[in-house]
Amino acid sequence: SLRDNTNCTRRHELLSTLLSMHNNGTCTVLPKRIFKWTGTCIRVSNMADELLWLVQRLFFLNGDQDLSSFLLVDLGLVKFPDYTCSVVHRIFQERNDLLQYEEAIRVAQFMDESLDNDNMELVSRCTDLSENRLCTSLKEEDSSLADSPPSFYSCFSSTWIYSKILTLGVSVYERERRYADAIRTLKILLSKVASGRRRGYWTLRLSIDLEHMGRPNESLSIAEGGVTDPWIRAGSKIALQKRALRLGKPPRRWKVPSYADSLKRNIKEVNIEGRPLNCEIGAKNVFYGYDGDRCGVEQLALQYYADEGGGWQGTHSEGGIWMTIFGLLMWDVIFSEVCDVFHSKFQTAPLDFETDDFYKSRKDLIEAQLKRIQDGMAEEMLISSWELHQGTSCKGVNWDRHPMADVRAVVAGVGGHRLALLLRHLALDYRSWSSGMPDLLLWHFLDERGGAEAKLVEVKGPKDQLSEQQRAWIFVLMDFGFDVEVCKVSLVSKRR
Repeated sequence: SLRDNTNCTRRHELLSTLLSMHNNGTCTVLPKRIFKWTGTCIRVSNMADELLWLVQRLFFLNGDQDLSSFLLVDLGLVKFPDYTCSVVHRIFQERNDLLQYEEAIRVAQFMDESLDNDNMELVSRCTDLSENRLCTSLKEEDSSLADSPPSFYSCFSSTWIYSKILTLGVSVYERERRYADAIRTLKILLSKVASGRRRGYWTLRLSIDLEHMGRPNESLSIAEGGVTDPWIRAGSKIALQKRALRLGKPPRRWKVPSYADSLKRNIKEVNIEGRPLNCEIGAKNVFYGYDGDRCGVEQLALQYYADEGGGWQGTHSEGGIWMTIFGLLMWDVIFSEVCDVFHSKFQTAPLDFETDDFYKSRKDLIEAQLKRIQDGMAEEMLISSWELHQGTSCKGVNWDRHPMADVRAVVAGVGGHRLALLLRHLALDYRSWSSGMPDLLLWHFLDERGGAEAKLVEVKGPKDQLSEQQRAWIFVLMDFGFDVEVCKVSLVSKRR
């Protein structure tokens, strides 16, 4: 009857009309119709809802999982690994620690919503509140004491959450060219949070913003200090080294830093041409492939390497296939019994997985596993791990995207020595190195006896440049003896 009396044709229009008719009392039959279908409804009180949410967070230790995880396991849709939960230290020492952590999470949610809605007044209030909380927070506890909680618990503190909010706040300040505010906030972050991977980003932004303010001497000093900071690694370290070299020319600095030659190393390049489908500025490049179909730069490069580039098979995986190989070959290490890293049976990795503690707590186990890989047992270990654990959830392992045949080919092509070096690098610092790996992983077989070789390729379209993280990875791979190169795709020349 509603459709007969109105011009509404779309669902949202019908809903809007129904609601307005109900609100002004012209559609009294609507509640009766609804209750006929739904039956009795119960509304959960806000207090009960918040309590349940809090219990879930305490149990799962993240905001992603909820009670549906139990259902998914019972239905056999998700399988978690087998491991032993051995908890010695509580994450929250007292109730107030949890309440402060929860308050910080609510502020972070407000910050995200305000940014999505472009509500800059609320963004400013969240940033100011976070800065105030961080400045008045107690000094971090000394983790060197015998019975102190492990350092990887730090991500469950209000300080960690407020530092995330202020990192977003810095981006807002920079976008609005409020460099003085950005500099003040960055200095607070660096003084209050003495460890952690964000120090690289904060130090780099501080150096850049100081240069924007016309303070090159201070900018140089910050960059030089960052280069020696043990928490600044990978791409952030290279970016700061390049800044120190650029800003530190005579008469500011006369001595050339020891890392200057390392940054100037030649990276092998291959140049290919592609016929573009679109020429719009800022749009993702689309090309006509060798087979005539439309494709992106990575697919175009794969086709080149499969044909005139040397008859390589391969995949556009970025770091995905390496994370899968790491998970499979290090499975027993990842899920070995270590205190405080497993708190529930619904984890896909230990809590210290992306921290320095991961290697320190399992050094003997990791080195024993790497020795087996170096001795040529990687393929056998891979097959065993795949058959034992296929379908079980593990951080970094993608069962569907990387077939067993591809993973075996990569392991065979890389060889035990290089593979062991790469896996140790990830075990030492998974967080810093889990991004930025070359786009393509290629392999081909040398003869019928099973010999193989592998190549890694970073693909760059017209006007694209290597990021510092990508450059850092290429340098590491070169040091480890990998065959690695950059494939630059340019537009077909007018003469052709």
